[in-house]
Amino acid sequence: MDDSSRVAALLGRTPTGSFEVVVRGPDGDPIVIANAPLLDDGTPMPTRYWLVGRDEVTAVSRLESVGGVRQAERDVDPTQLATAHERYASMRDALVPADHKGPRPSGGVGGTRTGVKCLHAHYAWHLAGGDDPVGRWVARRLDGLELDVGPTTTSAHGRGVAGTLDVGAAQLHTEWLSDGDPPAPEQLTNALGDVADRLEELLLAHPQLTDTSDVTIRGPFARTVARVEVGANDVASPFSLQRDAAEDVFRTLATERRADRAHNPGMPPEHVDTSVAACCIILAVMRRLHLDSVTIA
Repeated sequence: MDDSSRVAALLGRTPTGSFEVVVRGPDGDPIVIANAPLLDDGTPMPTRYWLVGRDEVTAVSRLESVGGVRQAERDVDPTQLATAHERYASMRDALVPADHKGPRPSGGVGGTRTGVKCLHAHYAWHLAGGDDPVGRWVARRLDGLELDVGPTTTSAHGRGVAGTLDVGAAQLHTEWLSDGDPPAPEQLTNALGDVADRLEELLLAHPQLTDTSDVTIRGPFARTVARVEVGANDVASPFSLQRDAAEDVFRTLATERRADRAHNPGMPPEHVDTSVAACCIILAVMRRLHLDSVTIA
């Protein structure tokens, strides 16, 4: 099948402008096309790079369905995003024929001047080699695993997965760690085992996650572990937490009485109790997935 027929099949319609395939899969199937800035009838086409690969479109759609657009806008530096929009528009507009007199394309990535409109368009430009901070953000979400540790649950996103682990920092503390000061070894073992069991359920349902090497752990509970590790209230974001450092923080916090734990530099008062539980969640993930480090964001 030629490119025109295959792209039409992937889009579900016949393209109304000229294009070229700029990214292909290992089997040669189109993944990203580059559109001309004007359609055949002269209508402006603001989106230069268009994601057509079936698996890629599905994965990004899943990411959008769980709030990916809003999360990307929160995570990506707005100045970098604005610069990317300008760079994209300049590149596209330079391809408009010099003698063109009609309407011209407007906006940046996805036809918008500010913010994030469409993750598909950003990811397409990234795959085509573009310097797009949102595209890089999408790639990390699709290639890696992100865990957001909350009080009672931990949400999981990435590699086509949008799921929930029924374990959170406050819940884990209440269920396993609240009776001892400090917690007894068997309590710590039970807490770690509880997290490992919940994670195992996720991995059984989504076996593609078992070889994940890029894991980001989000939320204030996880951030507390990073703060204690560096001994400061302000830590870089993202922060790379090494396995040996995580183990060291866990040994320290888990063997201290609550009153002593509260005096660790970087320890927020509201997380004195849940900090050990947060360590259990992070360590259980690192141990099960054999990770040398995780990113705290």
